Order: sequence, then C-alpha cells, then structure tokens
Amino acid sequence: MDTKKQTKSGINSYQKTDVLTANRETILLMLYSGAVRFLKLGIAGAEKNDRSMKCENITKAQRIVSELRATLNYEAGGEIAKGLESLYSFVTRRLVEGVMTEDTQGLQEALKILEDLASTWEQAINKLKSGE
Repeated sequence: MDTKKQTKSGINSYQKTDVLTANRETILLMLYSGAVRFLKLGIAGAEKNDRSMKCENITKAQRIVSELRATLNYEAGGEIAKGLESLYSFVTRRLVEGVMTEDTQGLQEALKILEDLASTWEQAINKLKSGE
C-alpha cells in the first residue's frame, strides 16, 4: 500500500474512532459542521459551473439535514423540536432547489441558517458544560 493510501486509511480510522467515542453534543456539532462544509463546497461548485461538485456536495449536506430531522424528539423537545423541523424543512427545500437551478441565493439562505444553528447549539452546549 502506498504512503498516500496508508495516510488516508489512518485518517479515516481516526475519524471513525472520533465519532464512535463522541458524546451526543459533539456528534450534533460534527453534523452541523459537516453540513456547512459540504454546502460551502456545493456553492463553490455552482460558482465554478462544476455541476458534479455542486450536486455531490449538496446531496451530502441534504443527507446530514435529513439525519438531523430524523433525530428530533418532539416529546422532549416540544416547541423547539417543531421549530427545528420547520427550519430543516426550509433548508431541505432550498437545497433541492439549489441542485435543480443555477441560482445560489437559496443555497446561501440555507447556509446562513445552518451556520446560525451550529453557532446557537455550540453556545448552548458550552453553557451547559460550564454550568451557567
């Protein structure tokens, strides 16, 4: 096996271990980080007229948003869960539209929401950890 493949394999193993040993809060932040990263790559693909790059990365972002939606607990989360469902639904619509059109405005809107949610969750988790 060449050095490049060994390095990639090692990184993938490390990342897998990182996810498997992470707590729920860390996984949530990882999901948001991934969605933001992939959406930025999708927007970059759209701006470069690279349809493959655009679609591949927007699809990855969609999968993450779908996972976030699937983990909503309406019983425990109440109105917050309902609000998140509405935001995830809006983001999903913008991502689907973004794949089908050349306009990146909807993708930028989705990105802003995901970045805001990531920041809000990060702040909330940090407050919980610090006991505030």
